[in-house]
Amino acid sequence: MVRLTGHQWGLVAMVAGTPFLFAFLLAASSPGLVEPVLGTALGGASWLLAALLGLLGGAVFAGCLGTLARSPAISASPVRRSLGLVFASLVPMGLCIVPALCLMLAGPALAMRLERGALRPREERFHPAQELAERLRYQLPRVLPRIPRLGSW
Repeated sequence: MVRLTGHQWGLVAMVAGTPFLFAFLLAASSPGLVEPVLGTALGGASWLLAALLGLLGGAVFAGCLGTLARSPAISASPVRRSLGLVFASLVPMGLCIVPALCLMLAGPALAMRLERGALRPREERFHPAQELAERLRYQLPRVLPRIPRLGSW
C-alpha cells in the first residue's frame, strides 16, 4: 500500500468514525435509546458490531485511497482526483457504513421489543394441532362424511 498523506488519514478517520459520531448523535437526541443498548446484550452487540464495521470501512477506504495514489493518471488531474475520491468513498459507505448505521437503529429497537414482550415465542402464536383439528371439525359442512374422533387415532 502506498503511504497516505496527513489529510488522507484524516478522511480515513472521518469514515471510520462515522458510526461513533452517529451513536453520540442518537444518544443525544434520544436518551431513552441508550438504556436498551447498555442494558441488553442484543443492543450492545449491535452497536459493537456497528463500530467494528466502521473501522472496517475506514480500512477499506484507506486501501481505495492507496490505489488512487498509485495511479499517475488520476493524480495528474484535480477533476479526476475528486471523482476518484467520490467513487472511493462509495465503496466503504455501501459495504460498511450504511449497514453499520442500520444495525445501530435496528439493534436497540429489537431489544426494546423483546423487553416489552412484543415478540412471543413460536409456540404461543400458533394453536396446538389438536385444538386446530377440533375447530376445523365444527367448521366443516355437514355434507361431508363423518370425521373420526381425535382420540381414536
